[in-house]
Amino acid sequence: MATRKLIKKPQKGFTKGKVEKEQKAKPGFTHWCAMTAIKLSIIFVTTLALYSIYLDGKVRHTFEGQRWQVPAQVYGKVPTINNDQQINFDHLEQELLHLHYKRVAKVKLPGQYARNSNKFIIYRREFDFGFGLEAPAKVSIEKKRDEVFRLLEDGQPLHKVKLEPILIDRILSAEGEDRVVLSLDQMPEQLIDTLLFIEDKDFYHHHGLSPTGILRAFWKNILAGETVQGGSTLTQQLAKNMFLTRHKTLWRKVNEALISIILEMRYSKDQILEAYLNEVYLGQHYANGIHGVGLAAQFYFGKPLKNLESHEIALLIAQIKGPSFYDPWRKPKRAAERRDLVLRMMFENHLINKNEFNQALLTPLNIRAERRFDKQTYPAYMQLVRRELKQMGAANAMQSGIRIFTGFDLHRQTHVERAIKQQLALLEKAKATEKLEAAVVISDIRSGQIQAVVGGKSVKFSGFNRALDAKRPIGSLIKPAVYLTALEKFNTYNFATPLKDEPISLESSKGKYWQPQNYDGKFRGQVPLIQGLVNSLNVPTVNLGMQLGIDKVATTLTALGYEGKVPMVPSMLLGAINMSAYEVNQWYNTIANNGLYNDAHAIIRVVSGQGDVLWSKNNIVDARLSPQAAYLIDYALARVAKDGTAKSLSWLFPEQIIAGKTGTSNDLRDSWFVGYDQQSVVTTWIGRDDNLPMGLTGSSGALSLFANYLKKQGSSSRFDLLPEGIEFATFELATGNAVMDDCANVAYYPAIRDSIFYSDKCLQQRPEQASWLEKIFGSGSD
Repeated sequence: MATRKLIKKPQKGFTKGKVEKEQKAKPGFTHWCAMTAIKLSIIFVTTLALYSIYLDGKVRHTFEGQRWQVPAQVYGKVPTINNDQQINFDHLEQELLHLHYKRVAKVKLPGQYARNSNKFIIYRREFDFGFGLEAPAKVSIEKKRDEVFRLLEDGQPLHKVKLEPILIDRILSAEGEDRVVLSLDQMPEQLIDTLLFIEDKDFYHHHGLSPTGILRAFWKNILAGETVQGGSTLTQQLAKNMFLTRHKTLWRKVNEALISIILEMRYSKDQILEAYLNEVYLGQHYANGIHGVGLAAQFYFGKPLKNLESHEIALLIAQIKGPSFYDPWRKPKRAAERRDLVLRMMFENHLINKNEFNQALLTPLNIRAERRFDKQTYPAYMQLVRRELKQMGAANAMQSGIRIFTGFDLHRQTHVERAIKQQLALLEKAKATEKLEAAVVISDIRSGQIQAVVGGKSVKFSGFNRALDAKRPIGSLIKPAVYLTALEKFNTYNFATPLKDEPISLESSKGKYWQPQNYDGKFRGQVPLIQGLVNSLNVPTVNLGMQLGIDKVATTLTALGYEGKVPMVPSMLLGAINMSAYEVNQWYNTIANNGLYNDAHAIIRVVSGQGDVLWSKNNIVDARLSPQAAYLIDYALARVAKDGTAKSLSWLFPEQIIAGKTGTSNDLRDSWFVGYDQQSVVTTWIGRDDNLPMGLTGSSGALSLFANYLKKQGSSSRFDLLPEGIEFATFELATGNAVMDDCANVAYYPAIRDSIFYSDKCLQQRPEQASWLEKIFGSGSD
């Protein structure tokens, strides 16, 4: 029987060709997916590579260029102690306290000092005075009768030692960024070790990213119940702070990882750590951020980073987690708890011993009393510094971290600020007036360095600077220039030369008449030349000036150092010329310096961040007066303070020789006084911004301000060596002739020897003195 072979019919619509196509389609799709993935990978890798190249260029440009806009630092005068100089231990201590030095029983560390009545020991911190970094040194000063008689530095006797100057201000860049950049070897090891234990224990072992570090931090934070350790590496934090914004996005985290890897590939661990410590954000000072541990040490503790103690380092590290959250001024309890937690970590990791740990826990936060930085405290002086920087073309160097050394004197500035506040209040109360303003400029006589500037009653207000910019009539301050012009003509004039003191009327080119009057309204007929200046008499001064010629007086004023235009009118002889206190101080400094001119200046030296001297003031001796005329005018101005318009100074300071001149403008609108001792010239002005009369003369206003300042500052009595060619002689006041001692109505004055010609005639003989017997019994004649 034949069998039937069963044949399975294919399903409808399914053909052999279709089966083969389906079998061929499967490997084709897989291949396409693989090729697409490869292509996308290549695009991704290429894009990532190109983007990484872009990031690498960005990182290199920032990291290897000028990373930070470092502010210029402005320092006061470098305190210099010399053997045999006068010294005030109280002033020295005030300056050290301003620098945040700490008084201790026994000096052991930089930043400490000790003193008793006759000995002062200072452990000076390291400092670059502009000639390279000088190591810390222990300075010992011993005095006898307020003079230095023994001076030691690290046990070695010296003739002169330098101390650390105060930081007046930091001139920020246009972006307002403030920073103190330090190298890694300038940072305490304890701070570095603590930072690494708290923030990135594996820093020297990872390559920018640390998965194990993230897990470890997560576990330790769970055990502690709070954040005690960060998950991001220091490299990641640096990448975020230096190159990225604070917005928390996935793209920023990608950038952070890429930049971290680039940093690790390009630079050493030490370079990255140093950059981090100079970049890390540690607080906010009003509108300006506090970046870097160097600036943070100044901000929180008011002292250099190297001088921080363990508990201060702990507080600094504590701020990294949240400067706002752990702000020690606003949240002291919270900040202390965070600090103590860091201290515990330091103890557990053997960075401090048990005694240090226990003592640190009991120590208060020890932050500065006020949040406001010790900067912009002396705005008027800083305005002068900025102007000089602009004049020398250094304004564009503000971002290079330059250091500017000035002649600023902390004690003089402080004392004159206090004097202004006190004296203006007293004057306003006594005169029942208000809105009085003041301006003061103080300069060092020998160098011309400006030591102090106050631009108004609000001494801390950085506004209109009256000392530099308010130009007001100077009144009788002009008179020394008139009399100096005469004294230079020694063959014609001496102190005894008679000057007319009679009514005078001068006609101007417009037909108007000017009739000057003396302040008291009296006329004396004639007076000796010196009396015209000492008593500030207007009419004799005008007569003298007209005899000399207004142009000759203008020439003298220019020679003394006034750079403005002098009006060629008779009223100029009585001070109808506008000047600022700064301009007045300049030419009076020449008089006080025995006729030697020094250009007034605040800045002494400018040093780059690398220690190179960019600019230095050259002190050139420029004799503008003859030594003889300089001595004579100084003698006369000392007489002004002894028995002239400023004679109240002789009552207030009976043992001191001080020279000076009062000045008053019309209607008592401006009160001036310029006074000087052996060291400094002080120019004071009092007036009103609206130019209304205030009822104060130079004697009752500005002179009282000068006296208030001198009581606080103290003075060095004026002395002048008699120059060659000067000798004292007896002069007959009626004629001005040098005469023998048997003439009546005479005075004893210094004069230039070549001008002294003795006359053998007197207008009036001196009567013979009766003997004591004749005084008792009479002469015996009828």
